[in-house]
Amino acid sequence: MAADHLVLLATLATEHFKEGLSKVELARRHGVSRFQVARLLDEALETGIVRITILDPTDPGPQFSGLHEALGINSVTVVPQRATELMRPALARHAATLLPHRLHEGGRLGVAWSRTLMHLPDYLSDLPQVDVVQLVGALSAPGTSTAASSALIHSVGAAAGGEVWPLPTPLIMDTAESAAALRGVAEVSAALKAADDLDVAVVAIGAWGPGTSTFWGRLNAEEQAQAQKGGVVSECSGILMDADGEIALSGMEDRVIGVRPEQLRRAHVVAVAAAVDHPEAVIAAARAGFVDDLVVPTELAARLSESL
Repeated sequence: MAADHLVLLATLATEHFKEGLSKVELARRHGVSRFQVARLLDEALETGIVRITILDPTDPGPQFSGLHEALGINSVTVVPQRATELMRPALARHAATLLPHRLHEGGRLGVAWSRTLMHLPDYLSDLPQVDVVQLVGALSAPGTSTAASSALIHSVGAAAGGEVWPLPTPLIMDTAESAAALRGVAEVSAALKAADDLDVAVVAIGAWGPGTSTFWGRLNAEEQAQAQKGGVVSECSGILMDADGEIALSGMEDRVIGVRPEQLRRAHVVAVAAAVDHPEAVIAAARAGFVDDLVVPTELAARLSESL
């Protein structure tokens, strides 16, 4: 093959794949037809001048290749710590890359709130048009407000372009009676019912303790101790679990306004977990059936491997 032809292939490939010029622009620049450009780009691929590497975001690498099987789930995405990126936004970014592959046009996405998932809208650029359902009532964590919790569903809904079912209530009410009354409100009832038909849900897994679960701070000291005494090690969207993945009946579930365990299990669940010191929380959620795709930092993946 003549040297000048190889140079042309390399030039076209560089301008198209690296600089982003379209085939029409290349044709105009080099005085050929766009069909010739397409043929020449194919030739650059066939001859090895262009080599395409595809990185599967769910591939955890050889060190953790068997982790999803040990957990009994679909995939594990291991997120390394970068000096230029905080861990919670990084976890949200990787969760966002999974959603376009799990959703279909006209589907339904459920979204919980957490300190990690509040970053999700920053990375939602390729979603198909889907409806969005808020999975839990509003809550807050140190440094955030319930307004941020409520805003998340509308930001995700704007990116998805479909109908939005907000849940304009607190996560937990003072009494079971007040929670029941709110569930009877038409807008609340519609959102809770919409969770029956989720295709995908994105949630966060928290351990049971201060700083590791936003739900923990909503309970008084007696209730916190009661849940711990009942063996609670994990929380997901207001649902408490013991180490075996059994739903822990703490007596507080009647006060929670949010997705029910059976609704969550019917969806394909993308779960993020940030508490690196608590692999037991992730294992419990996986055993409970609340995880299909898991997104975790490297340190937590290592501790999961050791625990399993």
